[in-house]
Amino acid sequence: MKVFRMILCIGLICFLLFTPQQLVSGAQESFVDARFVRKVRSFQGTIVIYHVVRQKPYAGSLTQWLKNRAEEYEKKHKGVYIEIEGMDEATFFERLENGRTADAYSFFSGTLYRDRLADIPNLKFAYREGLFQTDKAVPYCYTGYCRLLKNPDSAGDKTYYVNDLLAAMQNGGENDTSEEKADILYLDLRRAGDLIRYKDGFSLAAIEPIDNFTDAVCWLGVDRETDEKRREVLLDFTAYLLSEDAQQTLNALGLFAASDAVKNVPPESALKALFRTYETVRTVDPFLWQAAYDSLLSDAALSRKGDTEAHNRFTNRLHELYR
Repeated sequence: MKVFRMILCIGLICFLLFTPQQLVSGAQESFVDARFVRKVRSFQGTIVIYHVVRQKPYAGSLTQWLKNRAEEYEKKHKGVYIEIEGMDEATFFERLENGRTADAYSFFSGTLYRDRLADIPNLKFAYREGLFQTDKAVPYCYTGYCRLLKNPDSAGDKTYYVNDLLAAMQNGGENDTSEEKADILYLDLRRAGDLIRYKDGFSLAAIEPIDNFTDAVCWLGVDRETDEKRREVLLDFTAYLLSEDAQQTLNALGLFAASDAVKNVPPESALKALFRTYETVRTVDPFLWQAAYDSLLSDAALSRKGDTEAHNRFTNRLHELYR
């Protein structure tokens, strides 16, 4: 019996001397803490995105679309909150001047300077033919321009504006009385949609494509001062905006999806020809467009008045900006 007790004591001493450190530290933890402790996420908090409304969809609100996608993303990423703030360009630039920046910006080509944004990695995404990612921003949808025939059966060759693209870029004031006089108008899709929906005399108008050029591509870019954790979340949110589920919901607004995996389906039969034309797209670098935009619009206005040199300058500059 004494021999047994001696062996038992020696065994206990050896166990205490050679017990692994992880078992000792584990014994010091509460069972409840070890069993039910919450995993700490890399980021929890609020991210602010400004959506700058330079262009609008054929119908509805792209700001609201972004808010809906943000809510879906939040449900899958507990603790992350994405706040979407829509505003016009004047409000946006006023905020920047006052130092009220956001974590990221949703913007159309021509709105932002490159140096406002941080570099982002190449997402290697299958964009629709003609779209591309830059080192500063990712495209996620686009709209375009059209020819609106007020009286499709009797319009003939009569036009109020003589240059399709220039007129489409320049036209569109809420009180433009020339619209009443014209049989054919060249407009952005939202203005055409509003005329058909709300203005007498256009309810039976036909919408035709001009070509597949557009500067109205919407991009998402991260502010240069946004910290790394927020940047990671924003890149993940960008990937979500490019997912098939999210991209398929754009057509309901009359917008075109950036994803090559999504077939664009017009929300109205009147838009069938337009959607076929914009199945591929010709567009411009958003930051080169920003630098050239004022000069382009100035030359466009002169061109519409018959200035041949201005028309040539516009055309040459535009082709230099194509990607």
